[in-house]
Amino acid sequence: MPSISVAHLTEQGQDMVIVIMDNAFAQANPNLQEATIGQLQARSNACGLKGTVALVWDAGGRMDYLVPQPWHDFFSSITLDDVRARLNAEIRW
Repeated sequence: MPSISVAHLTEQGQDMVIVIMDNAFAQANPNLQEATIGQLQARSNACGLKGTVALVWDAGGRMDYLVPQPWHDFFSSITLDDVRARLNAEIRW
């Protein structure tokens, strides 16, 4: 059964399911990026993980992200190492 490790956390009252993507994700067209978010959100919900899916990836030594606008300040203050240290759940399908 395929699975992906995620950081499932609550920050500033917001439930988040943070997924680390391959850095090639940044090159995908926006429609594919949004479809990926939708698929991961559905799989996350099916696994009982409460929260909104947030995608992050390595952008040449710094972390880039695709997250709701209100979360940008939080995500700009953390690193991929911070996310890796918080991996605590899995999405399985």
